[in-house]
Amino acid sequence: MSKVKLTVIATLLFLGLMSLPNHAKGLTSNEYKAVVDTAYNYFNAMANGDQQLFSKAFDLDFGHVKMITTNKDTGKESIRSLTLQEFSGFFKKKTEDTWHGKVLSVDIVDDKMAMVKLDFKTSKSHYIDYLVMYKRDNNWRIINKTFVAK
Repeated sequence: MSKVKLTVIATLLFLGLMSLPNHAKGLTSNEYKAVVDTAYNYFNAMANGDQQLFSKAFDLDFGHVKMITTNKDTGKESIRSLTLQEFSGFFKKKTEDTWHGKVLSVDIVDDKMAMVKLDFKTSKSHYIDYLVMYKRDNNWRIINKTFVAK
């Protein structure tokens, strides 16, 4: 094989390989945006008591929230579990105070599962949430939420 043919083949191969990460990055950045949008839909749903936003953010059929609760009489801690449907029912009207939320980290696996760490503050509390999401029927939905109040 001539040097010219080898050079052309090597150049085409190099250019082809270089385009793969860019394509993957484009897909990943679209998924990243969709995951972050879902996290902020959840945050805004709580702050505004918006049940439609909850239905965009939560998998209301399969999702759960788990939280640490403390028995006031004994001081003993336990884990309380609610469906996301039950949890969303606690937020029926817009809050009067200002809430600030920030996504701290996002981990996406195979564009099908994601974990988001969300930090948000109200005038009364400061929370760190972990939101686990699945992508089903081409939509990201929160299927599990855990949190601590700081």
